[in-house]
Amino acid sequence: MTYPMSWRRHVRRAAVAATCMTALCAGASAPALPSPAQLAALAFPGWSDSTAGRVHSATLPPLPGMARGIYAGWSTGPNRVVVQPKLVLRTDASHLTLIAGLVPAGDDGRANTTQATPMALAAYQFEQRGTAWGVSGRQGIFALRGFSGAAAVREVALAARRRAVAVEYGSCWQGYCGTWLAVYEAGRDMVRRDAAVELALSGINVDSAPDCQRRLAPLVKQHAPDPSARDGGGAADAHDCYAIESTWTIDATHEQPGDLTIHYQGAISRAEAPAAPPSAIDQREILHYGNGKYRAVSGFSPVPAI
Repeated sequence: MTYPMSWRRHVRRAAVAATCMTALCAGASAPALPSPAQLAALAFPGWSDSTAGRVHSATLPPLPGMARGIYAGWSTGPNRVVVQPKLVLRTDASHLTLIAGLVPAGDDGRANTTQATPMALAAYQFEQRGTAWGVSGRQGIFALRGFSGAAAVREVALAARRRAVAVEYGSCWQGYCGTWLAVYEAGRDMVRRDAAVELALSGINVDSAPDCQRRLAPLVKQHAPDPSARDGGGAADAHDCYAIESTWTIDATHEQPGDLTIHYQGAISRAEAPAAPPSAIDQREILHYGNGKYRAVSGFSPVPAI
């Protein structure tokens, strides 16, 4: 395995990765769908791709975590936001859903975020009327995900005719970095607020302590340390060192949602054996869909909690 010099930059690039801009990521032969920007102008009258045109108002419903104040920049009720159209889903032959990413807006009309500010995910429904599309529903904000107002959003198929929104996001704290996945099933009239699955995709703490690069070699390529990420504390060797990443797929070849498979790879050096060679990680976890949720039926996640 090799890792870039700064995992922070890797996480940031992943969080702002380009997303599929059509409902089924279809080829040129498929009928053209309205773009996310075109639908945003219908859902938010006056919206345009400019600093002033992106600023609108959106209502944040009570969501888990709001009472504890863990989401910086957001408050229940009306919020002044920057609207970022992300994705168009075709939910059936005559209905579309726009997924928009919303972030708190500052006085200058630009995003006003800290590391603890998630992106708000909002859904707006459209119906085809003749050759035109019109707003048929305004579900609004259904989830808060991400850090620093950023998350990567894309469509994923759960089954032959069942679609979902996959959200990947990541961040770092004092040399501990991670990325996470949340998947929300989408129907014609709404996107489910309750995620079908939430899990960690990766974790790395190579820059959290001076000895971690040495302990993970040769399974993880060494790189120049990132001084800003190091905490400089803790007893020598009294910690795990790890670098774990993953890929995931969903079997969408059936009428009902198929299994979610996550393939984890990496290395870990345990606190109780700091002088021993690191252990290689190459394992799979399989989750089965039932009653709106994915639950593990085989394997487990080796990513430590951060």
